[in-house]
Amino acid sequence: MVNGLVNLGVVTPLGYGHAPTALRDLAVASERRGLTGIQAGELASTEVFSLVSAMAAVTSRIRLETAVLATLTRSPALLAMAAATLADLSDGRFVLGLGAGSPAVAGWHGREFPAKPRTALVQTVGNVRAALAGERLPRWGGFRLTGIDPRPDVRIFMSAMNQRMLRAAAGAADGVVVNLCPAEQAARLVPLVRSARAAAGRTAPFEFVVNVWAQAGTDVELAQRRLRWEVAPYLAVPTYRAAAVAIGGEDAVGRTAAASAVPQQLIDGLLLDGDAADFARRLAAFRAAGVDAVRLVPLTSLGGGIDAAHDIIDVLGELGSLASGPRPHSQLGLQRLE
Repeated sequence: MVNGLVNLGVVTPLGYGHAPTALRDLAVASERRGLTGIQAGELASTEVFSLVSAMAAVTSRIRLETAVLATLTRSPALLAMAAATLADLSDGRFVLGLGAGSPAVAGWHGREFPAKPRTALVQTVGNVRAALAGERLPRWGGFRLTGIDPRPDVRIFMSAMNQRMLRAAAGAADGVVVNLCPAEQAARLVPLVRSARAAAGRTAPFEFVVNVWAQAGTDVELAQRRLRWEVAPYLAVPTYRAAAVAIGGEDAVGRTAAASAVPQQLIDGLLLDGDAADFARRLAAFRAAGVDAVRLVPLTSLGGGIDAAHDIIDVLGELGSLASGPRPHSQLGLQRLE
């Protein structure tokens, strides 16, 4: 964030049955509307590097991010190869977002979830960074990038949900991606990360990125119902549940992952809805909290169309137009939210 500007973008919605071509086209629409970045995650559907490669082929300015990719799905060597390839294909617009994953994801890939996920993630980030710089990886068969130029310029972000992981990201990564984090929570976490970054002696630019669910329009009840469906599975994962408790309290969150039990306080903190003016007011709170970038996760209907995602993109594009007036097509679209 510089001089009151906040970096805005969207996340490709996962788990709704959207075709890869439809997800790719979100990048085109986002760039056309002047957004800064688009995130592509990975779970059990579209393979993320293929998708980002397709996005790189049809865009020229928007930043392309993986947020986040579970490190246990690929070796540091393969992660470095993919990152170097995408950095070249996107002309330097690629950001590699990595996370520890979960026991379920580990099982899908025939891997054991590490006993110390934070340590494993930091080690992977270090190995990938070394490989991208052209160094050998002794513990990985002496792997070294060959036949492709090293790309030490690739930025690496880490996913973090608790204070220990946030501190680890501050020391090891170029940015952190945080979910289940309303503006009030961000205001508490941003200073912690900045302090840890300074204590680690890191002076390079660092981004604090928050992902927030969103739906454009006036059907608040539908938006909240969809968000409850989204959030409920997270409450079965200890790390995410702890974050939810930090927002809503132990009594409110309870011990069930049923959608009907997701507390209203949590929904209110995690959902942006309404028109451009409503979005501007809520996003201004993230700016005030010191957040550098916000990525909105569109609430699209399961098995339905992807129009809701395009609605979010249009709202964010309208924000940029309202805030700064007509802009040259070449600008990346950092919106001023007054």
